[in-house]
Amino acid sequence: MFACLLYRRQPLPDTFALSTPPCQDSLLDSAFSPRPLGTSALRRQELGEHLATMKASSNILLAALAAQASALVQMEVRYSDRMIDVGNLDLFAVTWQAIYGETGNTRAIMTDRSFGTQTNTCTYAEDFDPDLTVQVKMNGAWGRTPGLSENQMRDGLVQSMWEVLRAVSEPYGYEVFNGCRGLTWFDSVGYHADAACGPRSARNCEFACRNENSPGLAQCENQTWGHKVPSTMRVTAYIDGQLQPDDLILEFGAASNQEPGGCGLVGEVAGFLAGFIPVGGDLFAKGIEIGCAN
Repeated sequence: MFACLLYRRQPLPDTFALSTPPCQDSLLDSAFSPRPLGTSALRRQELGEHLATMKASSNILLAALAAQASALVQMEVRYSDRMIDVGNLDLFAVTWQAIYGETGNTRAIMTDRSFGTQTNTCTYAEDFDPDLTVQVKMNGAWGRTPGLSENQMRDGLVQSMWEVLRAVSEPYGYEVFNGCRGLTWFDSVGYHADAACGPRSARNCEFACRNENSPGLAQCENQTWGHKVPSTMRVTAYIDGQLQPDDLILEFGAASNQEPGGCGLVGEVAGFLAGFIPVGGDLFAKGIEIGCAN
């Protein structure tokens, strides 16, 4: 009888109408026409109880859906205690910009890239070789979350990652100058006021180039920032304490590049050891044969 009531008062789509027999007027009349108290009254009472129960259930369901839609998304970032020196790596470019530049970033990203960076605070102008090779791995996946608009979960993960990465790395920041000349007294330099540091600039290079022969004469054209970053980071999201399936993971690694130039010392080393005898007596010749492999 309840189904017939819905059918007569609130017609549903045709698919429902075809599968549901039409109500009979006699049934409606028997349910709602005035009759003495008895069987019909009990039926009306039962029908009213059913309606009240369904209304209460609907209110509970709507309240639950509203609470889910209005629940705040709590972002969480965890990172390792191990800090990696990544030199003057452009952190924003290799994380934030790289994520949004990836094809298919509305759903997921996975990258594994290496970058050459410098850690020398006073790098000679003719030195173009990186001091470090930094590896950056990123792995993340996200979807559409009820109550959030499209891409909001992705943006929340990326924004949280960047803010924590920046906050953690800034205390370990150090200046990296490059394009430097005047590191020795015989190195010719064209001094000018627009250099990042130097005798005619707003600041000198004495601290940055303190390990060089003539820091007071040094001039460096460019200034960047070096950083240390956590070796790994993970960003997750919670709604009402429930962990969401979306996450973003970053991993950093760095290796010092071997500095060439040792082979150029072969002659000097051989001359220095020309009179050296490894073991006393007549069984070992003077000097040591020196070889170097590039």
